[in-house]
Amino acid sequence: MRFDPINGLRVAFGYNAVEDKSRRKAPEKISKAEWKILTKAKRKKLQATAQDQVRNHSLVGWMVRKHLDYVSKFHLNFRTEKRAVDETVNRIFRWHGSPLNMDYGQRFGRDEMFRLFELEKVTGGDALFIKQQNLRLQAIESDMVAKPTIIPDGTPVEIQSFIRESVNSSGLVMSANGAVTDQYCICNRGENGNQIVFDHLEPSRNIIFDAYWTRLSSQYRGVSPLSTALNTVQDLYEGIEYNQLKVKMHALFGVAVFRNTNATPQFGGAAGAPKELDTDTEATAAQDEHDLDPRTINLLDLDTADKLQMIESSTPSAEFVAGSYLFIQIAMLALDIPITTFDSRRSSFSARIADLNEYEVSVDSKRTKNRYVRQQYSDWVLETIWNDPNDTWGLRDVAEAAGMELRDVQEAVNWIPAGAPWLDKKKQVEGDALSISLGMDNTPDATSRRGGNAYANIDKEADFLNYAKSKGVVVSRGKSTDKTAQDIVAEAMDERDEDKENDTPPDIQGVDNE
Repeated sequence: MRFDPINGLRVAFGYNAVEDKSRRKAPEKISKAEWKILTKAKRKKLQATAQDQVRNHSLVGWMVRKHLDYVSKFHLNFRTEKRAVDETVNRIFRWHGSPLNMDYGQRFGRDEMFRLFELEKVTGGDALFIKQQNLRLQAIESDMVAKPTIIPDGTPVEIQSFIRESVNSSGLVMSANGAVTDQYCICNRGENGNQIVFDHLEPSRNIIFDAYWTRLSSQYRGVSPLSTALNTVQDLYEGIEYNQLKVKMHALFGVAVFRNTNATPQFGGAAGAPKELDTDTEATAAQDEHDLDPRTINLLDLDTADKLQMIESSTPSAEFVAGSYLFIQIAMLALDIPITTFDSRRSSFSARIADLNEYEVSVDSKRTKNRYVRQQYSDWVLETIWNDPNDTWGLRDVAEAAGMELRDVQEAVNWIPAGAPWLDKKKQVEGDALSISLGMDNTPDATSRRGGNAYANIDKEADFLNYAKSKGVVVSRGKSTDKTAQDIVAEAMDERDEDKENDTPPDIQGVDNE
């Protein structure tokens, strides 16, 4: 048993979250499928709100851009030790990465297109590409996969009947076990740009689809991870706006004049009028107040009991600043971004490293999702070229001559995510070197974490040295320190002691530093 201090009752042990109390929202009693909770109308509203905040709120726009920097950028690594195959495949993807060859609309290159794909997933919950016949991808935004509200005239009757009976509210044709086994219903925005007009049904085999999932089996469409932060950011935005208005009001009414009501009318104004003045006499501030000209020096002959004071604004208050930092941190949790990324002054170097390491763990699953999308893309490109009867690239001939099948070539493609930025390159390189020397890491993986390619680095360095040798140029290298693991550990301990003395973060108004 436990005692309830509010109601003065003894209740049985259990989960507080399921206790129905009037002081908070009642616990939910029914678990529903996600598409029943986030209906078509609510989903549309959520997507529009997320897009609006990215468009208008600097904080949300920055959060999303920072998220994209970490999870959407990859570079191709293809290495098989078969030089002819390596050169052919790398040439194919260099060619296909340009807007003219990659994008159906011929606007975006590969990196930008996949970045916008992730952006649509963040704001809309999911996104998809349609594979076109000419090796181009057509991007479809999340809300254009839907059950249409308008079916154009001329659409075959059997198609209209199929849409009404087989396309669900999420715009999908599902099997009995919840899989998209057949088609996606693709719509367009109509002539006025804000309608949902049926365009066509696209077979699932031609689709590259990805989403943010929150349920295991009761969810057909993705949900924006920003959904938990939208209200917080909107309230924060309005609070900042109100404080800015308060500052403007203080600046507009910037002078306060205090007068002695019993004084003579030396300073003018109704309050400074003589006592014998008829109380019914009409007088306005504009007629009787002393005019203050902000463009020149004003000399005021005041009574000894009168005074003039400039209004000083204490906006925003220290409490508002501290509260804003808390709300910003809560909003950033929607994308797992640490608060030190927003303001590095709030912590020491070691704390920033710890935050970055934890963030790398959080974004790993998101990078993996995007790696799968890129892998589907590269598999499709290679398969299409492999099966091209004209064989313009000679990929099949080169690969078969090297004893490789299509699947071997596809599996050799490796999409490496862009690495985390250097915070202190010297310390971090020495840390990697120590891990490698102790057998806890290796050079290729350590290089990949920074977005590099150890093998490509060696190839480029060899090419550079050979070129220098052919020109008779001696390349001078810095003297090797040949440090042992023990030396690196000793130096790291010394630098850690220095950090404890020097890495004290500066005070920020309204924020306590630990």
